[in-house]
Amino acid sequence: MSTLNIPDHIWQRDAFTLSTERARLDFDYIHQQLTEKSYWAKDQPRAKTERAFAGSLPFGLYHQDQQIGFARLVTDYTRFGWLCDVMIDENWRGHGLGSWLATCVRAHPELATVHRWMLSTNDAHPLYQRLGWRVVQDPQKLMEFPPS
Repeated sequence: MSTLNIPDHIWQRDAFTLSTERARLDFDYIHQQLTEKSYWAKDQPRAKTERAFAGSLPFGLYHQDQQIGFARLVTDYTRFGWLCDVMIDENWRGHGLGSWLATCVRAHPELATVHRWMLSTNDAHPLYQRLGWRVVQDPQKLMEFPPS
């Protein structure tokens, strides 16, 4: 069995670029945002941040050459995608960039056959619902293994 070779993809909107280029990601910025501004990765060691991105399809959002946001997708590129770590810099919120990022993730050409998209959020339900996401219809089907 061969390893997937997924080509980088780039979207452009005015002075903003969204890219899946791993080499372009600013891990100092990403780690700082996740550990200081998120509720789900507070105080996480940098090695965990890097490992999470290494095992995912990354999306970096840039204004000119400065990173101002990111997300990652845990996916098999065939049937399933879990959108996570979606963050837009506080200074750039309110410009529709989070919606654009989430829309581009769903439109990625290598994900055309993915039919099960999921995410988890404590506070961004209205944003995702505007983009067509909905609350899980059959939550009784979902299971989790609690952390020890």
